[in-house]
Amino acid sequence: MKLHFLLIIFLVSNAHFLFSQRKFKRFNYVDGLSITPNVGIGSVAGELGDIFHFNPVYGITFEKGFSEKVNLSIEVLGGVMKGVDNEIYNAKFQSDYFQVQLYPSLNLSRLYYEKMKRLEIKTYLGVGLIWFHTNVHDSKNDIFLRTTSDGTTKHTTLFQQSGIGIGDKGIYYTRELLIPIGCSINYEVTDKLSFVSNLGYNYIYNDKFDATTPYNLTNPNIIGGEHSYSNTANDGWLRVSIGIKYIISSFISENQRGLAYK
Repeated sequence: MKLHFLLIIFLVSNAHFLFSQRKFKRFNYVDGLSITPNVGIGSVAGELGDIFHFNPVYGITFEKGFSEKVNLSIEVLGGVMKGVDNEIYNAKFQSDYFQVQLYPSLNLSRLYYEKMKRLEIKTYLGVGLIWFHTNVHDSKNDIFLRTTSDGTTKHTTLFQQSGIGIGDKGIYYTRELLIPIGCSINYEVTDKLSFVSNLGYNYIYNDKFDATTPYNLTNPNIIGGEHSYSNTANDGWLRVSIGIKYIISSFISENQRGLAYK
């Protein structure tokens, strides 16, 4: 009985110490500056788009950590998108484009694990701009049908189907807002190199990317909304990519009784 009583006293007196040891975090790790060249495939979700019609996508990402769980990235992407529809529109499109996007990312792995992991999962949501020029041809005889810009007006009468083109003269690329959303997986190979895979969707804030809208095509005398091409669902494109991340700098600190040291 006396032994049991002494054991209880020992456990109670050391409970705070044991709890503190379990909760004590020895290291803090903040991503520094990194650069990631990447290559992948993309497919357009639009009237002439097909999710299984893949196109090469090239990009480069600059990333900076601001805390253990949050990073900020600037990414530049570009390439040529193509698509075809032989059931309703009997048309094909080709769009050369490039986009710049800014997004914060949340490290999901560090939400649940205090120690650094070789495999980490991140999710992101941001904002960006896309510049594109799209031409549409008949899919059977390759006759030119319409374009997003002919160098004369920003919005051409060939695309609007009705009215006078709207915009400044001499604009070749149409610039539009987009919302990138997705997730990435980082696998650390060395202290300086990681493999990165990315799955994301780019939501374009209009229905112009494939230069085709069912609203204008079915009713060529009406333009949906003020200075708008249509009232239909907006276009977007899906992206899957892989890259090699080079870590230029990083920050690791060690906690000593609640204080951090480099």
